Amino acid sequence: MTLTHLLVLLLVGAIAGLIGERLVSRGMPGGLIGAIVAGLVGAWLMVDIFHVVIAPELSLGGIPVLSAILGAAIVVLLFSLVAGGRFARGFRRY
Repeated sequence: MTLTHLLVLLLVGAIAGLIGERLVSRGMPGGLIGAIVAGLVGAWLMVDIFHVVIAPELSLGGIPVLSAILGAAIVVLLFSLVAGGRFARGFRRY
């Protein structure tokens, strides 16, 4: 894996994670790092575990973008349900 490939993976993960957060109107803890993790985990789940690839699929750096966005939205939604709503974007409840 080259540095360029790693940067493309991180960029696609960030874009997928941020769009996934916006789709479900909830945020991941950690800001951009959390969004990247959600995007990469979502893409991995959708493509490698569930074998869901939306055709025709735009692929960047070997990651299908639409499947990654859908997977990231699912990861963010599941995390926010498990965390009990403690992680909302920009607001903390006390």
